[in-house]
Amino acid sequence: MCGIAGLVNGARGVDLERLRTMSERLRHRGPDDEGIVLIDPDGALLTLAGPDTPADALASAFPYAPGRRRGRPADARFRVGLLNRRLAIVDLSAAGHGPLCDPTSETWITYNGEVYNYVELRAELEGLGHSFFGHTDTEVVLHAWLEWGEECLPRLNGMFAFAIWDGKRQELFAARDRLGVKPLYYQWDGDDFAFASEPKALVLTQLRAIRPHAEAIRDLLALDWVDHHSQTFFEGIWQLPPGHSLRLGRGALSIRQWWTLDPSRRRRIGLDEAAHELAELFTDSVRLRLRADVEVGSCLSGGIDSSAVVTTAARLAERPLHAFTCAYDEGPAYDERPYVRSVTEQTGAVSHVVMPGGEDFWPVFDRLAFAQDEPTAGPGLYSQWKVMELAHAAGLKVLLDGQGGDETLAGYFRYLPLRLRDHLAGGRYGEFFSMLGPVSERLGLSTTLALVYEPWLPAALFAPLRRQFGQGKDKVLGPALRSGKLAPPPRTTPHNAFPTAVSRQLAFDTQERLLPSLLRYEDRNSMAFSIETRLPFLDYRVVELAFALPDALKLDGVVTKAVARHAFADRVPKRVLDRRDKMGFETPLDTWLRGRYQPEVRRRLLLTSPLHEWLDIEALRTALDDYFTGARSIGLQVWRWLSLEAWLRTWISGDPRVGERGLRVPPYSARRRATNGVSVHPQPRAAAEVPV
Repeated sequence: MCGIAGLVNGARGVDLERLRTMSERLRHRGPDDEGIVLIDPDGALLTLAGPDTPADALASAFPYAPGRRRGRPADARFRVGLLNRRLAIVDLSAAGHGPLCDPTSETWITYNGEVYNYVELRAELEGLGHSFFGHTDTEVVLHAWLEWGEECLPRLNGMFAFAIWDGKRQELFAARDRLGVKPLYYQWDGDDFAFASEPKALVLTQLRAIRPHAEAIRDLLALDWVDHHSQTFFEGIWQLPPGHSLRLGRGALSIRQWWTLDPSRRRRIGLDEAAHELAELFTDSVRLRLRADVEVGSCLSGGIDSSAVVTTAARLAERPLHAFTCAYDEGPAYDERPYVRSVTEQTGAVSHVVMPGGEDFWPVFDRLAFAQDEPTAGPGLYSQWKVMELAHAAGLKVLLDGQGGDETLAGYFRYLPLRLRDHLAGGRYGEFFSMLGPVSERLGLSTTLALVYEPWLPAALFAPLRRQFGQGKDKVLGPALRSGKLAPPPRTTPHNAFPTAVSRQLAFDTQERLLPSLLRYEDRNSMAFSIETRLPFLDYRVVELAFALPDALKLDGVVTKAVARHAFADRVPKRVLDRRDKMGFETPLDTWLRGRYQPEVRRRLLLTSPLHEWLDIEALRTALDDYFTGARSIGLQVWRWLSLEAWLRTWISGDPRVGERGLRVPPYSARRRATNGVSVHPQPRAAAEVPV
């Protein structure tokens, strides 16, 4: 697991000072090691260490041609610079130093993530004549690229974002894993290209002012959406979409999709067979994700997904698993400890529980504004932050987590009306009426019928219900967001080729609506504490099986995730399997905001604020009054307003550098020196400049 960044410059040459500042901004992603390589089109190379580089890293990491040196002509302009910050997980030796090159020093990789089947790939590549220096998956990915080129991507089982400089083709290639577990952001002005693992490494090192992207703000406020598009909240900063690759060469940038869910892969299969196959694939997914040279723990919320992760890992691990949980004293709706105990008692896992009282809510909230880079849509981040903080204090560097099971295996109640819609559209009236009553008991009859009949209702009739469920919240939008100059909002309903309403929504939620934001939250919260999280439910084999299964195996009447409950019946405690509620590191947001923190909420949202450029202050005041009196249940919307306010204050009108505890770095633009080619600056300690 690492932080990566790079620069490819057209004519001016790489700005080394910017690369060094990017390294500082990404240190939390890789505090164990750092390295930079500068590359000239004519073949000159310069490798650089930094304050966090182990003393023997450079000497050990480039053994391929120890007597061969590529000097740098005095007038050379290095036009490519790659940066790697390392969190050492697999092969803790200096052999894991990056960026890493091939034996000819012509091809270089900077890599973030874990390819879990690297052992099997390495054996295959050795059979094809490849030799390896160390035992990292990074080296395996590099050799896979050398052997198969872009066709190596379907062979990789894991989470990854990497960039490869191909010296022969004078081309940069970058790719992101299928579901987008690991991030990759970039800037491109037609001449200069920059990329990094987090937006902060780009926006805090660019020379132009940081500006917000208006359409992203509009979509957050009106639709409750984030991370649904390749454009970010920062103007000029893009993210490479999940399952996509990028090529940059000869002044041209191209992006292509290398993986997506396949609507045609549908299987006729019974519950027992499907459950058996799911159980076997999931067990193998956990087995692969236990591969590490450091201890692996797990998050544990007490739900089916995280319980399946812990109970499966407990069978495979050679030591008791450390499990980390967040709970609250505000009532059973925020306390899953009884379910957690069932899991830990059965598995012998060592339970670590944090019980936040909310005293540090605002300091953490403001740290989230910096750590997350962009606004967020829900308060579960606070609980997740506390879990990562707890695991970091316990010395863990790797955690398993249950992310992805709800979106792929139908774990939300919102899918039940869609199942009713499919029964109705398919003429299965008996199934429709037998299911209508139980679903209406959960969601209300009017809500259920409206969601079922949505495709056939006039838009004007459905608009009030959509507003109730988090869409169409445009009453608070200010004039800047009502402008006809903005691009139209995204589609709010699925438009993919899956055959049923349920499968279309699941694919939509997995690839566009829900999972991308959850993965961003997970990545930033974990990496803020230098922790790698691994997600067994997002093994591509498990995901592809889930989307090939009939809807009836996922939704059995009002029972969600039916096939998962059947698959994990031999390992997850019955008390957990029988749960029909839906929780997961919940946070008592309404209790806190309507109570002791009401004055602070009013201060942040109603006093002079950059938020007022985007929101109608009077509409906002009215909505808050209704919320505090209990007339409206809009706690999630209040969170989004607060999150946007903190983001604007931190990134747009304030000083983003104060959001990173303990780091006091002068603004990049004030440090930058005019360079003709490359300037090399002294480092505080352990610095090295080693021509290769």
